[in-house]
Parts: sequence; C-alpha cells; structure tokens
Amino acid sequence: MGQIAGSGPGGRVINADVHDALASGGAQASAPLSHAPVFETASGGFVDLPNSQIRKVIADRLTFSKQNIPHYYVTVQVAVDNLMKLRAKLNEHSSSKLSVNDFVLKAASMAAIKVPATNSSWNQEFIRQFSNVNMAFAVQTDNGLMAPVVSNTNLKGLE
Repeated sequence: MGQIAGSGPGGRVINADVHDALASGGAQASAPLSHAPVFETASGGFVDLPNSQIRKVIADRLTFSKQNIPHYYVTVQVAVDNLMKLRAKLNEHSSSKLSVNDFVLKAASMAAIKVPATNSSWNQEFIRQFSNVNMAFAVQTDNGLMAPVVSNTNLKGLE
C-alpha cells in the first residue's frame, strides 16, 4: 500500500489513479496495491474494497456506542506553546520520547477526575461515576483506525 498517489478527496486513491498507474507500466504498477481483492463496478465510478474483520468489529462497536449510549461533547481551545517547550526539554533527557498525545491523554484523564460528571456512564436507574479513568485513544495503524483503551490513565505517568 502507499505506492499510488491519490487524487481523490483527502488524497484517497480512486479508480482512475489505479488505472493510470497500471497504464504507466512503471514500478508502481508491478507492486501489490492491496492485500485484499478489488471489485470494480460496472459503472467504473468507484472501487469496492472488502472490509477486514477488525474494521467490521470497530464499525459495529462505534455504531452501537453512538446509537445506544447518551453522548455529550466537551470542547476547549488551548495554546500549547509552553507544552511544546516542556516536551522538548523532557525528551532531551528521556530514552522514551513523549508525544503531544501523551500530554493530551494525561490532561484529559486528570480533568475527568476533577470533573467526575465527565467520567461517568449511563444506566436506566442510575449514573455511575468512576473513581479511575479508562480512556480510548484513536491511533492510525496499517489495519485502520484503532481505539485501544488505556486503563487507569489518571494513575499513570506521562511515559
């Protein structure tokens, strides 16, 4: 994957990109484009790619979550100049490099402790407020977007 430059929305590879690469006969065309078979439609307007089992599970869980669990969103804008300076300073003296995501995860988990209503779950008869924070964090992998759950983030350090 990644051998063909996409010209579609967001840089996605579209049907025309695949045909252009094949027509050019270059090294790109001889490289495998995907591990999954490609099914072209009769209209030629798009390409259907089969879903992996992990993508199906992720889609099912996200759909269930959005349909069955009450949601509210907390949004904040922050200036991170000082955070970037601190991160650079800490990374100078550390064998494991801290990412901005490490700081965001830690800050969000500490905020959830400070405001317990943001660290709760809905049940028909009660709202459960948790004493520790478990956070899912979206990570892009070769297999697609994953959201591993990190347990007890409020008790963990940045590393």
